[in-house]
Amino acid sequence: MKVLVVDDSRNDRKIIRYNFEWHGCQVVEASNGRQGLEVAAAERPDLIISDCLMPGMDGFQFLHELKKLTELRSIPFVFYSAVYTGSKEAELALALGARAFLEKPKSPDQLWEEVGRLLATESAGEEVPAAKAWREEEFLRNYSQVVAGKLEEKVRELSEVNESLLRLNGELERRVVERTAQLEAANRELEMFSYSVSHDLRAPLRHLDGFSQALIDEYASKLNTTGREYLDRIRRSSRRMLDMLDAILELSRFARGKIVKESVDLSATAKEIASALSGTQQEREVSFRIAEGLSVRADAGQLKVVLEQLISNAWKFTEPRKEALIEFYATEWEGRVAFAVRDNGVGFDMAYADKLFAPFQRLHSQEEFPGRGIGLAIVRRIINRHGGKVRAEAELGKGATFTFTV
Repeated sequence: MKVLVVDDSRNDRKIIRYNFEWHGCQVVEASNGRQGLEVAAAERPDLIISDCLMPGMDGFQFLHELKKLTELRSIPFVFYSAVYTGSKEAELALALGARAFLEKPKSPDQLWEEVGRLLATESAGEEVPAAKAWREEEFLRNYSQVVAGKLEEKVRELSEVNESLLRLNGELERRVVERTAQLEAANRELEMFSYSVSHDLRAPLRHLDGFSQALIDEYASKLNTTGREYLDRIRRSSRRMLDMLDAILELSRFARGKIVKESVDLSATAKEIASALSGTQQEREVSFRIAEGLSVRADAGQLKVVLEQLISNAWKFTEPRKEALIEFYATEWEGRVAFAVRDNGVGFDMAYADKLFAPFQRLHSQEEFPGRGIGLAIVRRIINRHGGKVRAEAELGKGATFTFTV
């Protein structure tokens, strides 16, 4: 027996093919009704199994056209559909001359048994109800009613799904807002705690430093060398702690407050910073190359702090160079406009680059290059609050480049 399987799903055709070939049938395939007509005319199958919903020409149109052809109209036709499964669709199919209207999915054995009963009926010579002769306008009217009904059903299903998605999105948005508010509140509390602790610790540290100095001033003659050395260590440690607390207070300051965005002339700001630095060490030979016309929408005060930190770092770490060069220019990072500060200073080992933006992390000794180790942490905090990114690239002994987006 030769079977024509018409279905736009390759997987469904494959399953039916394997099933019927296993039972000794020859199987030919088509992916829509129009192709099915061509294959049926060429192959003259003994049975046609067709899906309903297919592109180009669906199953109902396929069967309607097939019944117009005298040499093909008697071929047993079975619908096997997962979409058109209602009673109206079954009535239309049977009225058009289909032998059966089967609903997907069925196991291979179930499908074979259903078709087997149909074939047994054909072989036994039982009378098959004659298909109604459809005029073209009558077919189109009944066909359009079935299609419109199915579309209405799908619209209702989609509306229900859409309403469910809207409810789910609303719930997710509400949870996101609540969670965001909780995180923001927790961050504010953490920042205030950091500020409070830093502020409150300053007084006892100042007292420690003051009393240590008083001991040195008033009792130095009564202390031996070891005692004076201990007092010096206490004073240095307390001053170092005061510096760190000042740095924490400064860092927390940039985590608070409203960002007011406006057009910022970065080129002019960079030139102002360069001029101020040049005045502090007039004996140094430092060349600045600052690109013209660089601007961005950001908080002017905070962007000035970013450039001050980056250009000041470049100034500091190029000090060993006889002819130092510091550049500020526009570039691109991940498809966005970015800005970069580059120098030909001492650079650093990229293996330690992750440490640079953490508070109090230093890659050079305090004696070699003085500093509090907080500048780049401030830079990252400001850039993050603007929704941007910052990165560092360097080569030991050849300089560094800091790139940021806003």
